[in-house]
Amino acid sequence: MQTTETQVEISAEMEHHLELLRQAYRLPSTTAVLELLISAQIDRSVYEMTGIKPGPKLAIDNTLGRS
Repeated sequence: MQTTETQVEISAEMEHHLELLRQAYRLPSTTAVLELLISAQIDRSVYEMTGIKPGPKLAIDNTLGRS
């Protein structure tokens, strides 16, 4: 899957809300909060269109190099 990175500017108020969510979810960055929110919205949209609830997500740590 090909992904692209996009920079966005947010207001100080939105940044504050994202920081509160980051702390509450114990995430490493506000970018991770945005990714979580986008993923949840995609799941909701798919459910509304298909009636199929998303299953559990598999967490894969791809940050470690292979030996």
